[in-house]
Amino acid sequence: MTGASDDLDLHAVHDPATPPQQLADIAARRYDLHALIAVHPQAYPELRTWMSQVNPSGAQPPYPTMSAGAPTPVAPRRRSGIGFWIGGCGCLTIIVVIILVVTIGGLLGSRSSNPSSPEGDSNGAAAQDQVIAEQMVIYAEEKAKYDALAAQLEGNPVAPLVTDEDFVDRIAAEAAVPNISEISARSVAQRIREFREDLEAEVAAARERQGNRSGTLTERIVDQAGAGFIDIRWDAESACGDAEDDSITTGCVLGGHPLVVHLQAEDQAGSDWEHEMVTVHELAHVYQYADARRFEDGRGEADRLVEKGLFQGSDEKMADCYALTYYDQASLTHGNVTLGYGYVCNAAERQAIRSWAADVNAPMPG
Repeated sequence: MTGASDDLDLHAVHDPATPPQQLADIAARRYDLHALIAVHPQAYPELRTWMSQVNPSGAQPPYPTMSAGAPTPVAPRRRSGIGFWIGGCGCLTIIVVIILVVTIGGLLGSRSSNPSSPEGDSNGAAAQDQVIAEQMVIYAEEKAKYDALAAQLEGNPVAPLVTDEDFVDRIAAEAAVPNISEISARSVAQRIREFREDLEAEVAAARERQGNRSGTLTERIVDQAGAGFIDIRWDAESACGDAEDDSITTGCVLGGHPLVVHLQAEDQAGSDWEHEMVTVHELAHVYQYADARRFEDGRGEADRLVEKGLFQGSDEKMADCYALTYYDQASLTHGNVTLGYGYVCNAAERQAIRSWAADVNAPMPG
């Protein structure tokens, strides 16, 4: 994590001399700075309007207008996630320049003609309507392409993590606003295109990943579980951290990257039984994350089962129970190796696991 002193965007927003083009670039990727940008002396009306539409609660300026001698020191709440407009491609710069040229050209034209002439106003409005219509056609085409890609994940247990329908629904809501502005029309078209491109790349990567390039048992299990959309890395020792006691950390799934399973190196596990139990335990965590993504409050059915007291109130023990149920095992001990968190689930909990797996499309033999 970098400190505020390293936040170049924040420094730029605090500088009253930062040009409008740079402010627009920052606004596109930093929703958490919208409140500060809204009161910046170089922020132009169209940019403020766009921020108020895409980020109503975060773009309200709670501060007095910034002056050259008094930058505002308050840092607003940080917003993260995929919902940024245009990130790092230079496209926003081009769009903003176009908007500024059109605006300035219109102002200059009005000075050389009768300002009350309805002909100039109607021509400008017609041109703007044409741009909006073109952008909405792009949005519709890109949305159709996204829908076709998302359909390929139907029934896949990790679909909620890959397709991110909430984000797409938010864009759709913006696109459906009556009398949408030109900058908002450009925004929805650009964001759905970028997201479609990202999803297209993920689909292609999943197809390639399904081939079990390592030829290992663990990769075969992972590839089959998510049809290639779940990645596997044998770096648990460095990625997962140390165990709290004398046990060995055999695997993990990290919340920031829930589609990656981290496992021990293949030569560190002693048997196929150990490979299977550990891998399926970690896959249960992937399904838990995907389950939570289905709900607006971020609490999935797995969370509700744990909150009811099943699996001793532990999502780790629930993952153990998923592995035990999947392989129809009675114990977490095999020879001199004991896995898991010290609890073997009962028949009622195993039935709850089966029902949950069916609900989230997680694989479950039998």
